[in-house]
Amino acid sequence: MKKSALISVSVVLLALVLGGSWYYGDGADVKITDMYASPFGAGDLGKLNITLQNNGLKPVDVWLEIENAFVDENGVSYSTPRLIISNNSTNPWDEGSASLQKPIKLVPGNNSVKVWLGYKLPGEYPVKVRVVQNSRLLDEETYPVNIPFPEIHLKLEYEMESKNNSDVYRIYGYIINKGLSNARNVSTNLTVTNERTGELVLTSSEFYDAGEKDKSPLWTWPDYPYAIVEIAHSKPSGKSYMPVKNVVIGSSEDRFKVNVTAKWQNQVAFAELLIPPKEETR
Repeated sequence: MKKSALISVSVVLLALVLGGSWYYGDGADVKITDMYASPFGAGDLGKLNITLQNNGLKPVDVWLEIENAFVDENGVSYSTPRLIISNNSTNPWDEGSASLQKPIKLVPGNNSVKVWLGYKLPGEYPVKVRVVQNSRLLDEETYPVNIPFPEIHLKLEYEMESKNNSDVYRIYGYIINKGLSNARNVSTNLTVTNERTGELVLTSSEFYDAGEKDKSPLWTWPDYPYAIVEIAHSKPSGKSYMPVKNVVIGSSEDRFKVNVTAKWQNQVAFAELLIPPKEETR
């Protein structure tokens, strides 16, 4: 090979080496050593804590690429320019949050970084974190984020008041959600059966929302009972209990079984009351 050809090859190789050094920077050595997310529910904001270890002797600038940090109710993952959490940011759209378009400066040793998470539905979401410098992948890890399902329960209770010749039972119902996620459109069905005759005397269906770790009242009008049962010992009072729609009028010989069923996805909860209770039967 001629000397000029050797010189040309050497120049090309040197250019590739120098170009690679310029493109990849100083070859930062950064690893993801830990990731952790505290439990949170669907519809809420969560935080993924990431520990990045800079094994170099000087600070380096890196970028984070996050997959599945936000997923909507249709299962579609979407990105936002504000994922990194600064000390004074309270949501992903705070001006205090840093943009993913800006690098993160890592000092030598361990560095703590937090990113926002949010999911509209319960389930498990694999959050993939990639650490990049000048388009060079330094490290990547996947962390499974579990968004718990609601835990639906029902409770029925009553208050009794004697008026003239009638006992009036005001029935209150509650959907109790013991889970961390909201339950939207919980289907509830109320039935009242006369145990003496076996007749179904009332049925009513409604939809309710139950917040996380919350006790949501069942009612047809705010601050009014869910249902009213009047037990008349002579003539019915004839009183209108509006705006309460679920009203049953019976006599002293009657006993009514009040049943409520709540359904949310594959969860079903039941509650039952006897009106009047056995210990109050005359």
